[in-house]
Amino acid sequence: MRSPEGLKRLLREFRIPEDSEIARKMSGYLALLDKWNRRINLTAGTEWPAVETLFREAIWISEFYPANALRHLDIGSGAGFPAILLRVLVPRIRLEMVESRGKKGAFLETAVHALDLEGARVHSMRLDEFLRQSEDTESWDCITWKGLKLSRSDLLRLRGRTHPEAQFWMLHGRAAAAEDRGILESHFALARKEQFPRKKEWFLSIYTPKK
Repeated sequence: MRSPEGLKRLLREFRIPEDSEIARKMSGYLALLDKWNRRINLTAGTEWPAVETLFREAIWISEFYPANALRHLDIGSGAGFPAILLRVLVPRIRLEMVESRGKKGAFLETAVHALDLEGARVHSMRLDEFLRQSEDTESWDCITWKGLKLSRSDLLRLRGRTHPEAQFWMLHGRAAAAEDRGILESHFALARKEQFPRKKEWFLSIYTPKK
């Protein structure tokens, strides 16, 4: 199945109208992935079997998104999964993406502009550099990361830049997405853990700062 047809079927499954702004932007994002993937390795491929899980995952986790969250930080954004699609699905989000790899950062910048994602910004740098350069008063309501393990110091610094109701979202396999699991147990509380219905041993774990 070609990707545009696969996306249409997925939208119907989740009852997202094909003539909606969400559907239009998802289609535009898919087209950008196809164009850029010919030059740089964004995903394993752009045929529907290669990207379906990524689109499905983003729609699935959007159902858990906190109702009052506005400021979102995504770490190691890569090709934009799930950050770009979360911003499309929850348009009120003011999204910041941190991506240290220059070519992928350039793709994210292009996607933000082409999809007219107002309030979304890309920071082409490492997380520790971003935290040093951003204002100490800047904080986030929701922080996401996948495909990497955050260090103890990163987690502590991020915890210091959030409020007590903030949520830390880890997309991960069997092991937690943190280099030091002890830091999660001592400084964070597990609020929710959900298993992705279409991928064995793939989870969304939502933590909040311990009071």
